[in-house]
Amino acid sequence: MASRNHFPTKQLAILAICRLSEPIAFASILAYNYPFVKDIRGTREDAAFYAGLLVSAFTLAEASTALVWGTISDKIGRKPVVLAGLVGVALSSLIFGVATNYWVAFTARALGGLLNGNIAVMQTMVAEMVKCPEHEPLAYSMMPFMWSFGSMIGSSMGALLAHPALFWPALEGTFLERYPYFLPNAVAATWIIVAVILGALFLEETRIVSSGKPNHTTDNGNESETSPLLPRNEFEQRTEDTASTPIDYTWPSSEYAMLSADETTPIHQGWQDPSLEEPILTPEATPSWNRNMILLIVQLCIAAYAQMGYGVLMPIQLADSPSPDVPTGHFDFRGGFGFSIHQVGAVMSVNGCMAIFVQGLIFAPLVAKVGVWKTFVWVTILAPLSYWAVPFITIVPCAHALIPIYLDMFTQNFMGIIVYTCLLILLKDSTPSLSILGRVNGMAMACCSGARTIAPPLAGYIYGVGGSAAGWWSTGIVALIAGLLIPALDRTSHTSEVQDNEDN
Repeated sequence: MASRNHFPTKQLAILAICRLSEPIAFASILAYNYPFVKDIRGTREDAAFYAGLLVSAFTLAEASTALVWGTISDKIGRKPVVLAGLVGVALSSLIFGVATNYWVAFTARALGGLLNGNIAVMQTMVAEMVKCPEHEPLAYSMMPFMWSFGSMIGSSMGALLAHPALFWPALEGTFLERYPYFLPNAVAATWIIVAVILGALFLEETRIVSSGKPNHTTDNGNESETSPLLPRNEFEQRTEDTASTPIDYTWPSSEYAMLSADETTPIHQGWQDPSLEEPILTPEATPSWNRNMILLIVQLCIAAYAQMGYGVLMPIQLADSPSPDVPTGHFDFRGGFGFSIHQVGAVMSVNGCMAIFVQGLIFAPLVAKVGVWKTFVWVTILAPLSYWAVPFITIVPCAHALIPIYLDMFTQNFMGIIVYTCLLILLKDSTPSLSILGRVNGMAMACCSGARTIAPPLAGYIYGVGGSAAGWWSTGIVALIAGLLIPALDRTSHTSEVQDNEDN
């Protein structure tokens, strides 16, 4: 059995490549989403609402199946679900690229969400790969980091490759002029296929799957389960380590599961096989959901809503025209900045770079020094400021507006990324048993997908009806609710590492 102190660098790297593909496909439409809706519908009326609805099509479908995929992964393994999800996103991108009708584009986005089981399952794989609590901040930051990196690449790619015939005259009269949004989606689909191939060849299964019948017999006659997704020599090595024990047990399944590595949280009573590093539950010790898990999922939903609202509103405001009746140097609480598609893509790319900087260089050292709980509390309380401040930037002339825009983007990235990653760690630590971790993450990601589904059309509708300030301030109010819920959370289910940091 591998050492608990071993950091799974290779497997996390392969998983990161697979994770990168989804945000590239997802974010590639953000830079041109608003112009795309105006072009395909032939009108500017309600364009902000329909642009938000198009973004939410993916997350709505994903929310309806995330728990299902998480549960399926508990039964058949994580790897096939992850690879199937990637194939679904690739197919969705190709259909979207040739759509000439709004509802065809909407259906394509929904199809990608229905077939995508990546979010919850990949997060579960990270939890199963990492056994040492000291490694959790770095490992758990990997998924949001790749989302930020992929979003940066996707936004840049969407802005640069949309309408290629307008910038490369040689493409006039070709397929790419007829379908001006196909190229960025084709590039995204190509990357996804590469990720599928790499994942199929090198990604190792983290969940040992019950075959339904004995497939392997140890030296002492005890039968154990095998996994069709694990190499036979790897399985035999694991069984050899426990062949001499007189205790009969099966590999962890929904009935027999390893407890969390956090020994400071004695949530269930289980018997301990001294030859194993992890305790195993007895059949009578059935893991159950607790109040803290539910509250943390609510917090995740609020964070997901606010971040998605920001991600949708900012490109819309950048591309929207300023209000004609508001003179320069005055607050414009209804209009935008009037940037071109390429300018919007450039700004969103910088936003992605900021997210990478925060995720890669700030998060882990900050949490190691301050602790997960304190970091979560302070950032959650301050997060609404990044939303409420945006409408006031309009007092700055457009030629100089990029400086405050970038400052606000950095603030939002700092708040949003750190809050979301801390919540994932806290949710894992509040889960009583790894046997239900797939379902817990599935439920969490389903709820987050539901929040991300509501945010784009709702924020876009408020933006269209009440103006830009109404859209931003309403999103900030949602973020404020998260701070009000902090006193209801239980701090006792955190890891010993976090508690030690808080005691210092």
